[in-house]
Amino acid sequence: MKISLITPVYNAEATLPATLESIRAQRFRDFEVIFSEDAGTDGSAALLEAFCQDSGLPCKLLRAEKNGGAAAARNRALEVAEGEYLAFADADDLLDPGMLELAVTAVEASEHPVDIVGWDWTLGLNQDGRYMRQADYTAPIEALRNLTGGTMRWNLWMFLVRRELIEQHGIRFIPGADIGEDMQFMLRAFLKANHVVQLHESLYRYNAVNSASISKQFSPEKRAQVEINFREVERCFASSDFCREYPNALEDLKLFLKRPLLISANKLDYETWYSWFPEVNERAKQKGSLPMHTIVLQRMASNRCWLGVKMYYLLIHKFVYGILYR
Repeated sequence: MKISLITPVYNAEATLPATLESIRAQRFRDFEVIFSEDAGTDGSAALLEAFCQDSGLPCKLLRAEKNGGAAAARNRALEVAEGEYLAFADADDLLDPGMLELAVTAVEASEHPVDIVGWDWTLGLNQDGRYMRQADYTAPIEALRNLTGGTMRWNLWMFLVRRELIEQHGIRFIPGADIGEDMQFMLRAFLKANHVVQLHESLYRYNAVNSASISKQFSPEKRAQVEINFREVERCFASSDFCREYPNALEDLKLFLKRPLLISANKLDYETWYSWFPEVNERAKQKGSLPMHTIVLQRMASNRCWLGVKMYYLLIHKFVYGILYR
């Protein structure tokens, strides 16, 4: 079995060496690495060239003439991938040495051809990082309920995906829509999948360092990119059996997409939450599948109780997660 491990790279010179070492350390060896270097201006390209020469792994180094964003970079890699399965990594994170090995073992142990293998992850690169457990699922429809309902994350680096599934259904990233691109990709993959496997082991370490404010992360331009990806999901799901069975699923997805705006102490972020996808604000008062503290948060936001939202942020995120669970 062969895996194509896809890594887009743009000005990642500071973090890339550790990521490359975690790729080199994979116990499973029947895989190719595809680096899609996106016309950066630092020393990333030189690091990638050295790795390709001395890693002992089959490598493909794609060089863009001009920066086009992560979605376009991943599409270039998909066009040249030869593996039976696809895996993904970002250039500032770390792969567990057994990530590919355990995913392949899960595929081989299944009685059915497996379309997607998922696993848990760790928030933070150090040993004291916080273990993040994905919601349970044994079938694609259960995964889709988790993904649209806000109890499961869709980051690409948590999944092994059969390449034939992607090619058969023409699943690609939308160039220029670099925010929410993994949401669009993985939701469409699960929609077309037949058999899936979940591993409750942390196989990936996500770099939690991010100094950008929520306001910058959800600027009008970036919200527009999210909307482009959402509309593609909406188009693909419109006539699906999943949406016939769960007609409110895409409304729940909108709530999930804008929820991070409430994880802030800034009233302007709260107002953005209220005005973005306003048609689902009433749904926030009805939704009952999330943890109670999240339901309470969204209900306060739908009623524009901004003092309560701020108290939630200070109590849950700054105190509980920032101090007790640090």
